[in-house]
Amino acid sequence: MLASRADNGGRERTGGFTLIELIVVMLLLGIAAALVAPHLSPFFRGRVLSSEARRLLALTRYGQTRAVAEGVPVLLWIDAKQSSYGLITQSASSEPDDRASRFAVDSTLTIEAFAPDPLLASEDNDERLAVPDGLPAIRFMPDGFFDEASIGKIVIRQGAEGALELVPTANRLGYEILPVNPN
Repeated sequence: MLASRADNGGRERTGGFTLIELIVVMLLLGIAAALVAPHLSPFFRGRVLSSEARRLLALTRYGQTRAVAEGVPVLLWIDAKQSSYGLITQSASSEPDDRASRFAVDSTLTIEAFAPDPLLASEDNDERLAVPDGLPAIRFMPDGFFDEASIGKIVIRQGAEGALELVPTANRLGYEILPVNPN
C-alpha cells in the first residue's frame, strides 16, 4: 500500500518513482544492452545456420518417408542460384504434386550441392532422375533408399563465420549434419 501525505499546496502525494528516476533506470538498461549486444551477435548468427541445416535435414527425412508411404520417388532439389530448395514427387500421372514444397534460404546464407562422384554427375543421370530444370537433387526411392546418382553433399555457409554440410550416413540410409572441415 502506498503511503500518502498532504503536500504544501493541500494536494495529496502518493509514493512512487519520479520521472528522473525512471529515465536514469532506462539509461542504465540501455548502456547494459549496448555492452552485451556485440557479444550475442555470433550466437544469433550461428543459430540461423544451425536452424537452416536442421530444416533441410528434416526435409530429407520427410522426403524419404513420403517416398515410402506413397510408393513413388520423391525429389529434394537444390537451387543454389535462387537460394532455395524443395520437395516434389515423381509420378506417372500428369497431376501436379499438391504437397510440393519450396523453401527459401535465409539471406545471410548460401547453399551448394555436390555430386557424389564427377562421373555420376551427367546429363544422362539428370534425365534418369527427371530433375526439374536440371537442378541437383536427392531422389528418394519407394524402398526407402536414395539413388546413387543423388547429391553427395550439401553445404550451407554463413559468410566466413562457419559452414555445415549434409552428407549421407555411413549406412547410406539417410543424411546427417557435420561441421565443414576448414582444411
